[in-house]
Amino acid sequence: MNRRIEVLTAEAAPDCPRCGGPGLLHSRVPHTWTNAAGRRVRGYGGVVLCPECDADKPHAAPLITWFHVNGQADDGDEEFVRLLVAWAAGVFVPMLDERALEAEVEQRRRGGL
Repeated sequence: MNRRIEVLTAEAAPDCPRCGGPGLLHSRVPHTWTNAAGRRVRGYGGVVLCPECDADKPHAAPLITWFHVNGQADDGDEEFVRLLVAWAAGVFVPMLDERALEAEVEQRRRGGL
């Protein structure tokens, strides 16, 4: 799959949306889905590299270790770039769980959220 993942730079990565802990890196990942009319829809999803949630993922662990050893990212560092490319190759945006979304919408309608 050939896709362009955008690594977003800022003072600090946002907190991990899964655990709430500090993130190491933030990126925008392209993805597509088929809507109710059967048309392909393209979009972007944000992905945060989390030292806790992603530590056991083979494509993420070496990059997490690099951050622990080196601190700040440096696009001039060949090892960092190699690890970043390997991480990006394994990153994906999960498919939308429409049943879970519908259940959450119904729960919100009933005042449960």
